[in-house]
Amino acid sequence: MIKITDLQFQIGAKSILEDINLEIPRGVFAAIIGPNGAGKSTLIKLLLGTLDFKTGSIEIDGIPHRQWLKDHSFGYLPQREEYDRFFPATALDIALMGIAGKVPFGKRLSSAHKADALDAMRMCGIESKASDLIGNLSGGEFQRLLLARAIVTKSDYLILDEPEAGIDRPGVTSFFKLLKQLNEQGKTIITVSHDLHTLSEYCSFLICLNRRLHCHNKTELVNAEIIHKTFGEGVRLIDKDY
Repeated sequence: MIKITDLQFQIGAKSILEDINLEIPRGVFAAIIGPNGAGKSTLIKLLLGTLDFKTGSIEIDGIPHRQWLKDHSFGYLPQREEYDRFFPATALDIALMGIAGKVPFGKRLSSAHKADALDAMRMCGIESKASDLIGNLSGGEFQRLLLARAIVTKSDYLILDEPEAGIDRPGVTSFFKLLKQLNEQGKTIITVSHDLHTLSEYCSFLICLNRRLHCHNKTELVNAEIIHKTFGEGVRLIDKDY
């Protein structure tokens, strides 16, 4: 379980997050929604430990956040992965990056590590692309590869920042079906997304964020009153068309 208590974050005099109190149970498929500038990516970075906060606390499985991060990690799929399409790395090389941080300095990756990476790629439906150069992958295949890299960490928690970006509608549906399968296998999934139509079908826990927090369950996922509180009165619910 992730427990956030009285969390506040600001940059200079600008408040980014205010009075965040949140418990994310283990085993849920959680979605974080909110307008641009609501603090969604900031909240993710605070969880990952790439940003520091001065006010409030975060606990993971009952352990203080920073202490937990010393011995554990999150599987993470960033909003945008900048890379050189002409860099001579294979898909398997990228998947193995999920393990690299756990290998002692000076040690080589073992055959067991390679087997773990191939298993993750198989789970994501891209094992056949293992020897392909990354520049030859489609957008959807590359997203699945990044998910495989996150799975290889063997974390119980997977965090994804707008994973549907750059993927067509069939690809998004297929990707979220895969996430749901991982969730049913015991992974806690936390995803930032703007796709309310897809979220209503796959997610079980909703986090509405606009600097402050509104938290609701799946039955309220597309409730207009809640969406207006989060996004403002000018927002209407629509199905996203890719």
